[in-house]
Amino acid sequence: MDHYNNASLAEDSLKLVRSGTVLAFSTVINYGLWYGIFCKSPELVSSLAGRRSGPDGRERNEFQELKSSYCHQLAAVITSTEVALAGQLSLWPLKRPWWRPLRFVGTAYIGYLAYTKCDPGFIPIMTATYFTHEIVARTVAGALTTLALRTRDRPSIQPENYTCSEYAVVKSITCVMFGAMFYRQFLAAGSSTGKAISAYLAFAALIELLLPVSHFSASHSGSAHAVGLKAGAETLASALAGSIAGALNGAFYVGFFDLALSTAVVGYMAFSLSKTEFLSGVEDEVLLGTMAGAGTGLTVLIILFKQSLELDSNHLLRNIAITLGPALTIVLINGISNYAVYGYSLEDTLTETTRNQWKKFHAPLDYLYTLFN
Repeated sequence: MDHYNNASLAEDSLKLVRSGTVLAFSTVINYGLWYGIFCKSPELVSSLAGRRSGPDGRERNEFQELKSSYCHQLAAVITSTEVALAGQLSLWPLKRPWWRPLRFVGTAYIGYLAYTKCDPGFIPIMTATYFTHEIVARTVAGALTTLALRTRDRPSIQPENYTCSEYAVVKSITCVMFGAMFYRQFLAAGSSTGKAISAYLAFAALIELLLPVSHFSASHSGSAHAVGLKAGAETLASALAGSIAGALNGAFYVGFFDLALSTAVVGYMAFSLSKTEFLSGVEDEVLLGTMAGAGTGLTVLIILFKQSLELDSNHLLRNIAITLGPALTIVLINGISNYAVYGYSLEDTLTETTRNQWKKFHAPLDYLYTLFN
């Protein structure tokens, strides 16, 4: 955040309209590209959809209708995921931790649920949808926390165990997710709810033991080695807010429609996190960012699921309009967040998102690095 720009949200109306139009056009082209990729791979689509066309002509027609509708749904959600990644902000100032992938363990759990409970065709759609919602939740939570901390009339904010705290949150939700997988496996095998809960708690505790945290206290615990500047502390607190928002949404879906499991999830996370030293003096700002991020992420998740239900195979222009709505909404969220944290104008974010979309054609490795850095 040392390169914060003191710009307006929209500096040039004409440039904003132009960059927005170009982005919309680029998004439509990329939607068509993803649709072509998925629908030009009939074996892939057939296996994902879990269907085979029979010898009867009517069955073949129904399969083609299903295939086309499925392609539209998958292309639409991948388009939204791409723009979410292409325009996101990064709120981690230090060296990338080895445990960073654990921040998205909720996505893996949703993929597991789709695999065990739903038609195989829903696995990539549900996984990409949830992944997108996690990205948005982290972005909003981090941006709002940064904005709230920046407006405080205070010369400095001392970071105390920020990295350790974030890791504790990520570790806790990871234990919950893997434990919930065992819980559902025990129920499927015919075990009682009590035995399944016991298996959940035992496996969650085992995972916690396998994910070490002790070495963080030596290198990241409010010492001179931690980031002592106000900007650095803001960024670390914002990263933690994003992790908590993702953990909240993940915990919500772990215990959805299962009172026994949801009670165990809340109890385990409360016990696990009670041993961790959290923030000093900035709890209100982190809580504000966390709740806003979780709420925004949940809203995006609902929008994307609704989008999948509305897409069909007969109305191309209608499908494009349905796809553009959520995609451009996510871009707008990214733009406002980038402005709040870095001071980038909205048109700059739109232009950068478009540029990143096209990297896949001329710099594929750079494109992947941009998306997942």
